[in-house]
Amino acid sequence: METVGLIERLEGLDVAAASTSEVIAATGWIRKLRGFLDSREGEITRRAQELHEGGSGVPPEDLLSRHGRSSRRKADQAKRRAEALGDAPALNDELAAGRIGAEHADALASVAGRLDEGHRTEFLALDEELATAATTRTPEQFRRFLNERADQLAADDGIERSERQRDAAFVALGKDETSGMGFVRGELHPDDYQQMRRAIDGEVAALRSLPQYEGMRRDQLNAIALVSLTTGARSTQRRNRAAVVVLIGLEKMVDDLHELGVHEYSDGTPAPVETIRRHACDADIFPVVLGGDGVPLDVGRAARLATPEQRVALRSMYRTCGVGGCERSFDDCEIHHLIEWEELHGETDLDNLLPVCSYHHHRAHEGRWRLELDSQTRELTVWLPNGELHSRSRPDLVAERTAGLAA
Repeated sequence: METVGLIERLEGLDVAAASTSEVIAATGWIRKLRGFLDSREGEITRRAQELHEGGSGVPPEDLLSRHGRSSRRKADQAKRRAEALGDAPALNDELAAGRIGAEHADALASVAGRLDEGHRTEFLALDEELATAATTRTPEQFRRFLNERADQLAADDGIERSERQRDAAFVALGKDETSGMGFVRGELHPDDYQQMRRAIDGEVAALRSLPQYEGMRRDQLNAIALVSLTTGARSTQRRNRAAVVVLIGLEKMVDDLHELGVHEYSDGTPAPVETIRRHACDADIFPVVLGGDGVPLDVGRAARLATPEQRVALRSMYRTCGVGGCERSFDDCEIHHLIEWEELHGETDLDNLLPVCSYHHHRAHEGRWRLELDSQTRELTVWLPNGELHSRSRPDLVAERTAGLAA
């Protein structure tokens, strides 16, 4: 049995003396074992549900919570995951084989759960297609794919979905009795969230200019900014106008044969066309011209830092950090010169710029990771200091546009 072999390999590994390649291999073994266990847990959970419905067992969430030593929230999540996997055997097989993770299954359960019964049945009937898509995407990329696929089935015109999101919005306020710290939790309509995010970003930018906040973490500044904006105790922020990014295919401009465009907020949240039109009434408009390969044409050079136009061009390719597998939002990334600007005289041009999170930015400089970017396809190859391959990846949006052209 393969799982037995994997356990034996892990038990036989001398972790203290393991090389980088052995650590990578061990991570893969753990992933396969975890996939098998998550798949098996789903089967057991579904059987527990059958026993309960037959009158001979407790509800599966009680069983998981009590005997699995799990929180109620985790138990409820495992139950939803098990139900979704029961209706998606191909996806369950990929999980059992360790080719995807439980987060992929949770994404399926979440998206399927928001559909009505008819659309849910139709959606889960795409099991084979969804399973194939899951094996080539990170959990967050897979969730976006599922949302798009579900919206296609539901023929969602954007307005109904917006109304549902508005009805589902909430904010909970409370205090942790142990620490005495107050907390704010909730979910906002995407439009409201973007407005709040822009306001907080503007306040944080103002706070960074003050010496008492120098070196403070971004999440700490977010907390100060939120209190400042909601209480009016310190108003350092000026009103931020919306920025509407318009992606225009070169072919569209030349012969009007192709329709090539993306409409979403800067963090990747889909935005209805009607909302984009409303924002455009009071916004800064940034046009980005795309070449035939879906990659933005260059918009400028000659500056030390990426220009606002270059950031917009990069945003039209990347939703997240450019390093494969990293899900840090583009808005939280820094723009990295692949060929260093000051010492190596690298140019501030698109084929030398890459959005990277703070973690990977440090790895590229102090950590001596080597990043190689194909300027034509934007494929990024990352090498570790010892010469081993870390990842190869392309930007989400470029890959999606290229696939759309091929279709």
